[in-house]
Amino acid sequence: MAFRMSSKMLDNLPRGTIVIEDLEIGMVRHLQKQVTDRDIELFAEVSTDRNPVHLDDAYAQDTIFEGRIAHGMLTAGLISAVI
Repeated sequence: MAFRMSSKMLDNLPRGTIVIEDLEIGMVRHLQKQVTDRDIELFAEVSTDRNPVHLDDAYAQDTIFEGRIAHGMLTAGLISAVI
């Protein structure tokens, strides 16, 4: 069952109810999530990406980021929570 969105704001729709055919330029959806140390540790475990910039405070301090960062694919994976 497809339907046209009358509003550009999609936050009032349940997650998982948007189909690709209904997406239009300018539509907006928000997700707020605090990525925790545990999230990063779990992602490192399942992805086998144990780069110290994600896991080692001392190492990460000396990088351009000046601290640990989340994996790019971890944050990219949150896209599926929005649509």
